[in-house]
Amino acid sequence: MPARAPETLDEALDWLRKHFDPEAGRGLSASFELDLSGPGGGELGLRLVDGVLHLAPGRVAAPDARLRLAAADYFGILAGRENADLLYMAGRIEIEGDLRRVLKLRTLFRAER
Repeated sequence: MPARAPETLDEALDWLRKHFDPEAGRGLSASFELDLSGPGGGELGLRLVDGVLHLAPGRVAAPDARLRLAAADYFGILAGRENADLLYMAGRIEIEGDLRRVLKLRTLFRAER
């Protein structure tokens, strides 16, 4: 059964911190910016430096990748109710930058913890 989805940017930040897997991020340095539109949305900066996660509301200077999607879709992905691949294929996720790093980003968080 899918978990309860975050409903705000602050709840999404808490979810990401709680579900981050530092071992999966070891050796990886990258930065991402999420631009979440609609209710509960905003900008979220994510920076990873060799297994250490830094998160903050707002923009990231020169991110490796920028993702644009509806906040409700992103929160649904975190809760396991939405499939990121299907959303991307339907044009509901826009990715600008390094797609390989975006794919790696997906392996850094565990749904259950």
